[in-house]
Amino acid sequence: MMSEVLQRSVSIGSRRAPDPVDQFLEQHLLYRKHMVMDPSCLFRVIAEQVYDNQMLHHEVRMECVRYMFRKRRSFRRFVSGDYDEYLWQLEMARTAGTMLELRALGHLYRRNIIIYKPFDLGHLVIQRKGYPETLRIFVGNRGQFDSVLEKSEIEMAAIAQAVAFKMLYKHFFRLPDIDLAVEWMLYPQTFRWGTDLEFDPCGNVIRLLCSNGRSFTLDRPENTSCILANYQDCPFHNPCIKIGRFMMSCMRRLLERRRAPITYMTAKSLDPYIYRNVELNCLKDLREANNSDVYKGDYDFKVGAKCQVELEASRRLSVCHIQAINEDKSSCLVFVEGQGKFQDVPYRNLHPMPPNEFQPWDCQPKERISRNRRYQLRRITRQRQKAANPQVQGQINHRQNFKKAASGLKKLSHPTPPVKCHQVESRPDQQIATAPVVPQLTTPPPQAIPRPVFLPAPPPLFGPLGPKLIIRPPVPIFFVTPPRAEAPTGLMALPFVVRNSSVMINSVNKPNPPPT
Repeated sequence: MMSEVLQRSVSIGSRRAPDPVDQFLEQHLLYRKHMVMDPSCLFRVIAEQVYDNQMLHHEVRMECVRYMFRKRRSFRRFVSGDYDEYLWQLEMARTAGTMLELRALGHLYRRNIIIYKPFDLGHLVIQRKGYPETLRIFVGNRGQFDSVLEKSEIEMAAIAQAVAFKMLYKHFFRLPDIDLAVEWMLYPQTFRWGTDLEFDPCGNVIRLLCSNGRSFTLDRPENTSCILANYQDCPFHNPCIKIGRFMMSCMRRLLERRRAPITYMTAKSLDPYIYRNVELNCLKDLREANNSDVYKGDYDFKVGAKCQVELEASRRLSVCHIQAINEDKSSCLVFVEGQGKFQDVPYRNLHPMPPNEFQPWDCQPKERISRNRRYQLRRITRQRQKAANPQVQGQINHRQNFKKAASGLKKLSHPTPPVKCHQVESRPDQQIATAPVVPQLTTPPPQAIPRPVFLPAPPPLFGPLGPKLIIRPPVPIFFVTPPRAEAPTGLMALPFVVRNSSVMINSVNKPNPPPT
């Protein structure tokens, strides 16, 4: 009896499939995974079943085009019209795949293909003994393609999805009692018949036991993070707050107050008995949440978007930037990067960038720095420049002195009118306070300091080969003598003084030098 209670069946995300076709497939242990209804749905199905990733649908499309180009003799007879033009249009993301491309992909990846239709258990389209695996694809009445999975595949996918989400929420976000929250939100009947607590030797609660046999390990505060906006209000993670002996985690408190700590979509993804179509839900939420003025990389082009344009002259795709679009979307003005000029092209010639080259627009509003914050940053930058370069410090001081002088002249040219105040009668016991006199310091005028001139020493009279011939110039001879007196206060003593020069620097210590 207990094993029957604990045993659960894997579902696709809802207790009962709303679509009768899905109910028909579930009766035969088959599950249909819905794809986004766009022209790339066929390539999304093949990418998921071959590469386990729907985001590779563009690469699958290009591989299909290249394979059909190589096998021209095999597929040419199924195309009416120009075969090269057909492949050219198939490269575009707006072109939907057909059964011809499905057969080509089956032979390309060496897979057998079973096609399912509404209320039909399927029939083989490709069956080869050398193909080891089989692709199950559902084809709707409108030509859309979906993926069909067996029960064993859906069970493994549900477990893998739960492991991935549990690593994110339990080991990365470190949320406490995440398994208990999932059980409380999705299966509330588990706790209707009462629960019991299990303690360790230190008196801490380590496990929650349910009457139906299920048990949940409770986390400790040192190993988890608070889920509340302010952890100081949480008695579980804040040791300063003590409420009773047995503390419940913030996750359990929210659950007992009938508040969902996480979304139900997240809880379904964390449950190993539910397989949720994460890709479809994310794409739908993205399309609904994005503003109409934001370009999302599809054929709904916006002004300023980067895309590809098909030039009629060369029939090649060139990268361009949209400058303007007509109201009826018949033509638009683009800037072509390769040619470096503006061109008017038809709107139908525009194509989105490949998914690996598309850069989504940033929709988050930018945080503007306040004016005071800017001033603080400028002041810090100036201080760093002062400390790094003294020359910059002098320029900054000169600029500040100039601003102070200009402000002083402005005050003198525009005197402020006197402020009218109410007259207050002074009492004998009251005295008017006067400001203390601040002594004004006057700087002395600058004094000219003579600069010394140093001359090279005369050449020696005798060299290694004998005496040298010295020719004296006709001008007076310069010689240097040391000063004979000390320097006055405020001046630096001169080590040497040049005598008998046309531009002679007279020493302050000796105004009348002796003649030479």
